[in-house]
Amino acid sequence: MSYAFAVTRPVNPPGAEPAITEEQLWKGLQYKARYPSAFVPMITSCKVVSDEGNKLVREVTFGNSPEVVTETVEAHEATIVYFEMNTGIRVTNMVSYGPADEILLTYGFANGIPGVDAGSPKPSAKELNARVGKGVEGSIAVVRQMVKEGKL
Repeated sequence: MSYAFAVTRPVNPPGAEPAITEEQLWKGLQYKARYPSAFVPMITSCKVVSDEGNKLVREVTFGNSPEVVTETVEAHEATIVYFEMNTGIRVTNMVSYGPADEILLTYGFANGIPGVDAGSPKPSAKELNARVGKGVEGSIAVVRQMVKEGKL
């Protein structure tokens, strides 16, 4: 059985400095598509095979695995980035807005969650929220650092 799950985090929670704009977040997600290891430590290598701007194909390896995973990445400015893996897993990064116009970032997984064996029981929503949420928070932290350094 394959699992699906999604987690949302605020991009600019109280006290976070500097505030990240929608444009900066989107540029950060574009950077993440091409240089994912800065955002996803489990990705140990990435080779972009083709890049057509809003659509690219990349080959990545995870951890110590010798297996190369091919991903087709499709961006729909400035809201959604789809990562379609040749393993059947689909990852979605989505920029959205809350009721007070706060910027939110959601990571969604369909047809499986990396790091969760399809044959094992699905972890609880609380456990997945914590685990996947750390990934979203980590990506926001990388974008914030890039903003601080004037890279975005």
